[in-house]
Amino acid sequence: MAEDTPSATLQEYYKLINAGGNHYDIGRKMTDAFTEKLHRHFSSPVDATKLENATKSMEAVFAMHPVLRDELQGIAEGISIEFESMLVEIFDYAARPTRSMTVVAREGDSVVVGRSFSASPDTFVRNLLRLDPNDSYASLGRMSGYFGGTWESIGVYGQFVCADILAGNQRPRQGVAAYMVPRIVTESSKSIETAMDKLGSVTPMHDSAYVVADAKRAYALTFENGKSISREITSFPFVMVDGREVGHAGALEGTEDMKSLMSDHKKGGCVHTADTETLYAMIVDMGSELIEYTNGAPCSAPYSSVDWPGGYG
Repeated sequence: MAEDTPSATLQEYYKLINAGGNHYDIGRKMTDAFTEKLHRHFSSPVDATKLENATKSMEAVFAMHPVLRDELQGIAEGISIEFESMLVEIFDYAARPTRSMTVVAREGDSVVVGRSFSASPDTFVRNLLRLDPNDSYASLGRMSGYFGGTWESIGVYGQFVCADILAGNQRPRQGVAAYMVPRIVTESSKSIETAMDKLGSVTPMHDSAYVVADAKRAYALTFENGKSISREITSFPFVMVDGREVGHAGALEGTEDMKSLMSDHKKGGCVHTADTETLYAMIVDMGSELIEYTNGAPCSAPYSSVDWPGGYG
């Protein structure tokens, strides 16, 4: 089993990156995540089929969130890699299904969301991004392996969005990569209604599942086999493991109960497998705008607080 907490070697991959300005500036700042291993990874020859798919998929992403073009250009220039090499990596149509737990509960009148996430030990981008652009809305989320995207995103106007990949593609598939969606939605939405409309307009690259929440409401949406299904979450706690809803017996009395659930290996909260580690956990009180997260597995790594997005740039 992988280590529960970040080793000294991995500490360089756990960074809080605060970035303001325009999206090109933000892209250059994201290069603080640069490592020699990352540079070697991007030095591999570009596959022509993957590049064609990535180029066409890029058009769909930029149609939804044009400022990302400047951000990706800033990243490419910041670490001196070919723009095409980065696109092939970002628009990974064959990305593996995610391992995660997502919990939505109520504490008083407020919605509280918990999230833990796992990936292979060679995932060498693990940064928490606190972004305050001047050309879209501020957001906070965890990058995990793909520049430009976050598996979860909290928007300054009070929306939470997370993504899970349900199945990898066997052949090229155009569309918006699942891990690009949370940022796109939160950085362009002032309300949960706008967020749901934005999410409903996505042409997905992956069969994928999403949870969208604000202080009062939460929704689950799934794209699978060419169909989309969305519904409001009205029964709490709502628990999703690897993008699939599962039953959970009993109430969660506050965030401490949620932390306990997310540290439980048997119930799928601390999502270790033989060849993966739990990279982090995050708990967000949407009403109180309180955020706690761990650098490493929640069964052993402590929670730390982080500021709500906005006010940095």
